[in-house]
Amino acid sequence: MFLFYSLEHTEDQLILLGDEHLHCTTVLRKKIGDTIFVTNGSGSTFKAEIHSIEKKQTICSILETQTQSPLFPEIAIAIAPTKNASRIEWFLEKATEIGISAIYLTQTKRTERKSTNIQRLEKILISAMKQSLNTHLPTLQSLTYSELLDLSSEKYKQKFIAHCDNPDLSLKNLYDSTTSALLLIGPEGDFTTDEINQAIQSGYKACSLGDMRLRTETAGLVGLFTLRYPSALSTKKS
Repeated sequence: MFLFYSLEHTEDQLILLGDEHLHCTTVLRKKIGDTIFVTNGSGSTFKAEIHSIEKKQTICSILETQTQSPLFPEIAIAIAPTKNASRIEWFLEKATEIGISAIYLTQTKRTERKSTNIQRLEKILISAMKQSLNTHLPTLQSLTYSELLDLSSEKYKQKFIAHCDNPDLSLKNLYDSTTSALLLIGPEGDFTTDEINQAIQSGYKACSLGDMRLRTETAGLVGLFTLRYPSALSTKKS
């Protein structure tokens, strides 16, 4: 099944625009009367029949709607953008495929990339969501480090900061898989001591992701896998 994406829908009709319209009609050569499947990225999947094809849009009649609950618990990763843009793009793609609720891009003292193309990153998230047949599009937001630390504990019951300065415990031993969690991943040069202390003072727990020193994007995926699939990690080590 191929999944399209659209926010333009009512109870009985939806419209494909832009790249989705072109992919449907030009690349896949869908015709009037064909059945397609579309998600709004908020848990709904629409089975729809193409009603008309115009120059800039494809109009469809909704035949059936199914709703999928979001992944539980809610898991978010805050990560410093990498100097090489393709590496953070790879992380966003794979994190969406694995299952993530939100991604926060944050600037730290040692972050080498000071700006990101949010529109391009959002397209990568949408593509990965459709590819994995997920119907929930992760939230993507840029936050300063201080804004990140201020995120309410009501939104994320557990907050962790992974760093390389010999934290006492591993993430898998600290994590309670029954509640939401936010994990901070630092830049190539890691967090500064001041940044680690600021996070701890804001209610974050310091943790390790293992004995190996990982690249930023690799650390993000290891952390996400640890939070999303804790039962797969059977070995108990601090």
